[in-house]
Amino acid sequence: MMFAIAPFVSFAQTTATETVAVVPTSTTTPTLVPPVADAGFAPGDFFYFIDRFSEAFNVAFTFNKEKKARKHIEYAKERIAEMSDVLKKPEAKLDDVADAKADFDKRIAKAAMLVKSEKESGSDVAGLARELDDELDASRDALKNVLKAHKEKSSRAEEVIQAKLGSLTDAEAPQLKGLLEALSAITKEKQEANKEENDLDIELQDEREIFEEIMGKEMSAEKHFEKAMRLRVDLENVGGQVPPQGSEQFMRQVEEAMMRGDFDAAKMMSREAERVFENARELNDDFRSEVIGTPAMMGINDDDNENDDIDDSDIDNLEQEIKMGEMMMQDFDR
Repeated sequence: MMFAIAPFVSFAQTTATETVAVVPTSTTTPTLVPPVADAGFAPGDFFYFIDRFSEAFNVAFTFNKEKKARKHIEYAKERIAEMSDVLKKPEAKLDDVADAKADFDKRIAKAAMLVKSEKESGSDVAGLARELDDELDASRDALKNVLKAHKEKSSRAEEVIQAKLGSLTDAEAPQLKGLLEALSAITKEKQEANKEENDLDIELQDEREIFEEIMGKEMSAEKHFEKAMRLRVDLENVGGQVPPQGSEQFMRQVEEAMMRGDFDAAKMMSREAERVFENARELNDDFRSEVIGTPAMMGINDDDNENDDIDDSDIDNLEQEIKMGEMMMQDFDR
């Protein structure tokens, strides 16, 4: 799905006579996101078409379907890098990366269909499906990171304009209309970015289902179990608040299900654990972004901040989610 086109007024230009400068600052960087490919030329660059022509040429003359699927994933990752580069610009908007996002979607779909075709022809491509599914997860996280950074930039622009609105003098009254129009456009842009982020998992669902079906039940369950464990370890490493007793017990139940060959149950529970840990990561990232900013970028050490705990109510919510997952497992075993 392509990015929705949102009318947008430059973050910087608010009136014909005055400019409000908005300088990008640090953004929260989610963890577990491997580096994506270098962008090379980005949309809007004079020679960008050369990049795209070269990709089309390489794919056209790659006759091995497995290699062609890998190329599609590689180029999909380049689209993310391009979107990141473009959206870092102060005046950038989602419409500027709509074509790149559309090509990302197209290449992910083509990669999945190529692997499915190889499976249907009798080839053993379970390992390839696992490899590309892992790449898809990394791309999903990286793209979410790009959209979050764009939302944060929009929020900072909102704050600048709102501060300006709050301090307008009578002599500056003619600027009011321009400021309000800019604020409305920026708010809409942020809403569109939020929608795109929330819709991303739905957009990638078909390709994920293809890869997981090809992997088979055991490999698919193993993948989700490993991802849940990585998320949990990552949260502990960044000081995230995860209920240790509940989560450890829950993950032991997943491991037990794997050992007895109950891969359906193991996969279901692992996916639930992923959701819980990702929610915890979101809470942790949001707190750092809103309250203390990004410590690494601001020169603040986590150990120096006495207020970096997530609210107790958030922990209670996570504990409840883990208990619900345990109940789901009990029902599943009956």
